[in-house]
Amino acid sequence: MEKERSEMKILNNKYITFIFSISIIVIVIIVIIHFIAGHKNPITDKLVTSAQYGSTGHKSQPPKNSGNLQSHGTFRVRRVLDGDTVILNNGETVRLIGIDAPEIHHPELPVQRFGEEARDFLKKMIEGFECRIEIESENQRDKYDRLLAYVYMGNLMANKEMIRRGYAYVYTRFPFYYQAEFMLLEQEARNNHFGLWDYSLQNGRIANVISKYESLNLEGRKKFDELLEKLLKEYPIEKQKYATAPPDTSSSIKNKQSTAPILVISWQDAAHYYGKHATVEGTIVGSYNSGKACFLNFHSDYKNHFTSVIFASTFNRFPPKPEKYYLHKKVRITGIIKEYQGRPEIILETPVQVQVIQ
Repeated sequence: MEKERSEMKILNNKYITFIFSISIIVIVIIVIIHFIAGHKNPITDKLVTSAQYGSTGHKSQPPKNSGNLQSHGTFRVRRVLDGDTVILNNGETVRLIGIDAPEIHHPELPVQRFGEEARDFLKKMIEGFECRIEIESENQRDKYDRLLAYVYMGNLMANKEMIRRGYAYVYTRFPFYYQAEFMLLEQEARNNHFGLWDYSLQNGRIANVISKYESLNLEGRKKFDELLEKLLKEYPIEKQKYATAPPDTSSSIKNKQSTAPILVISWQDAAHYYGKHATVEGTIVGSYNSGKACFLNFHSDYKNHFTSVIFASTFNRFPPKPEKYYLHKKVRITGIIKEYQGRPEIILETPVQVQVIQ
């Protein structure tokens, strides 16, 4: 009898131990599920970190209030839409904060110079790869409900790299934490005439070629050089009358200016140079700012004669009220001459394209 009671007691203890173990396992599973669910939404994740190393190779200084930056784990870039917008694998559309790349999909703007090159560079850098995003607590979304973020590939911030390599401008309409650092990077790109700031190019293809050349090994570069020498001998450019391009007055490097040949023509001859990269000279006789675009006209009959256009997305790069600033001044406008509704025009994306003569 005592033996049976002992066996029953042992069984009861084992049963209690089993139930207790199962309860602990269930509780642990519930805690894990709750933890994971709380981190699926990048907007609600409150894990705070400081900025990592930037594209310049120097460690970025975190903002005074580090709690204003929020890091959200790892994502994969599913698709690059243009030079400043990407889609993540969770369906979130991300706008790279602090930069403004040339437009290629804007409903009101034509494809802008260097837009496709900027997209291709960003695509090569991050599309299909895992990245980490970081947002500002008080500046999370734009008016299109896109998430505003800094995008990192390891320690490399894509936002900074786009500025440093000359594939984007600094977007200064709204303040952001790395604005001062971005401005310095843009100035370096301007001084070195990288990408957007090289107005000796007819488009951005040369910068793309340079980027691809840098990805070749020594044998590939040797073959590239040999092929280039052969092409230069077989297809030399025809000699024309050119004038030296106006210097970049914003450069902090003394006596440094572009010496690339730029064709200089009168505004009256612009219609004969569609598709050409040229400098058009004349006096702004009329102007109009619709709020969406500012038109600088070289003739009172602006519908049939050459004009230059500044779109609202780039107003912040130009002097306040450009329609008044440039009015009645003799200028040289540099850019690609395009046909719009039967008349020639040049789209202005930066004040470097405008040289005031008098």
